[in-house]
Amino acid sequence: MRKYQKPFLIICCMLAIVFIAKYAYEQSSAPLTVDVFQVNADEAELVLAVVGRVRTKDVVNVRVEFPGKIITLLADEGDKVKSGQIIAELRSASQQTALAEAEANLHTLEAQLQFAQQDFSRITELSKKGLVANLLLDQSRTNLATAKSKLMAAKEARNQAVIRVNDYLIKSPLDGIVLYRPIDQGQVVSVSDTLFQIGSLGPVEIEAEIDEVYASDLSLHMQALVAPTGKQKIENGFISEISPRVNPLNGSRLTRIMLDKANADFVPGRSIDVNILVKSFDKVLSVPRSALRKQGKTWLVYTIVDQKVKPTVVTFIDWPGSSVVLKSGLDSNALVVLDATIAAQALAENKRVTPRKTISSKNSSGKTSLVDANAAQMHVSKENH
Repeated sequence: MRKYQKPFLIICCMLAIVFIAKYAYEQSSAPLTVDVFQVNADEAELVLAVVGRVRTKDVVNVRVEFPGKIITLLADEGDKVKSGQIIAELRSASQQTALAEAEANLHTLEAQLQFAQQDFSRITELSKKGLVANLLLDQSRTNLATAKSKLMAAKEARNQAVIRVNDYLIKSPLDGIVLYRPIDQGQVVSVSDTLFQIGSLGPVEIEAEIDEVYASDLSLHMQALVAPTGKQKIENGFISEISPRVNPLNGSRLTRIMLDKANADFVPGRSIDVNILVKSFDKVLSVPRSALRKQGKTWLVYTIVDQKVKPTVVTFIDWPGSSVVLKSGLDSNALVVLDATIAAQALAENKRVTPRKTISSKNSSGKTSLVDANAAQMHVSKENH
């Protein structure tokens, strides 16, 4: 019985090898399963997605005219203030001393004027009775006029001293709300220090820095969809201002957006997600950016025809985003491989492919959402807004 064991084992091994070889061959010749994207003509929009920040329409930085020490703070961040309201007080020993000297001098001259007035009245009565010479009366009249003149000058000097002291009383330049207060009581400030940042009451605007490459495609009154970061409710707005100046530090242009209607969620300083609707298309083809592959100076997408990968040269609008609008290269209903890298490899190895999942262009876009990204995005299917 033992002499039959060895041939039996050899036969089993040979069968196993044949089975493994057959399995490997079948696997190597089996079609590669890939995800595909069905291209269909549909409405589309180029959307520029940026993050902005709410600010009041007018913002004033309050500074001092003279250096001094903050002795009183009468307003804090978030407080509403009236125009002319005292919001801080500085102390300046020299100006207080000057005011005290002016007050003392005024009191002295007031007393001198009173004495000169009494002396003139007395000498006038004596002159009527012929008891004093006219020269003495003239001298008394001159003394009275001099006292009045000195008193007027002293009053003006006192008023100027009061004005200079009042310059150390910091007042709000407008009706508004305190947005920022970087100083503390007891701090010594200079003329270059900002004490308060005060924003006007009323409508707010959203301020965003947009790359100059994309800002050139914007125009006034262009529609925008906005929402506070973390909020789902979207509000409508429009571009109200585009700065012609390019920031040399980051190559951006300041753009301001106004809301169509007031919203309490848009408080000054809050971050806002903004989608600016740059351009609309009625019927266009679009593909995910993952389906594109650059070869030399041309861009390719890979379609599936009879289980074969076919490279196709395409042109598209060069607008960064998850999808792009095609100018040429494809026809409706074409099946495009979602992963261009996998498609290129399958083509190089001459492998057959079969779709695993077909996604239509309409379903791939999803609903328009506001994203936290300083870049452009493509949202397909306008009806989803």
